[in-house]
Amino acid sequence: MNSYSKSSAVGVVLLVTIIEDSGLIAWLALVRASMVYMGIPIAALVLLLVLLIEHSIMQRAENPSFTGKIFVEIIGFTSLEVVNWSVWQTLLSNTQSLFSMSSLLASVYFFVGFYIEHQITENVITQQPYLRFRNPRAAITAGVILETLSEGVGARLWILYGATGIAFLVLGSLIEHSIQYAVGRLPTRGLLVDSQSG
Repeated sequence: MNSYSKSSAVGVVLLVTIIEDSGLIAWLALVRASMVYMGIPIAALVLLLVLLIEHSIMQRAENPSFTGKIFVEIIGFTSLEVVNWSVWQTLLSNTQSLFSMSSLLASVYFFVGFYIEHQITENVITQQPYLRFRNPRAAITAGVILETLSEGVGARLWILYGATGIAFLVLGSLIEHSIQYAVGRLPTRGLLVDSQSG
């Protein structure tokens, strides 16, 4: 990667991290305020819009052939991410302990739900089948696991420590987006053709 590519990658990772984390902070404030308009939670709509912007920027940076089909796919995995954040936050709403049953259940939900969302995201970026969960590149699967763990740990510490925990959220997101950017650049073309012909 030349210096222009490295600075471009850093810029994309920082931009999507700032967008996502700002959106998550606003979302949590809106959730706690229980703001609803015509029966629709405002928090979910705000998070959906912010994540659509963030995912579209990352997708465009990774895959210049940004089509209407890709945008529809982005809407799909972004909607899943909004559901994941909402369910996870609900599971955590009755606990402050890291080791309570609610907290452990929330952690398991987070990992499974976000692993699925991150794998779909990588599939769209690398132009793999949308619901492919067994990737012929072990590095892609490992990357998805690592980005899910980094986001989960950062998010959990953010909720646990409140305003001072925002640093954990940002750090987890930076790691997540750095891995996502790197994994999105791994070649998959030959692997897809080879696995379909065999």
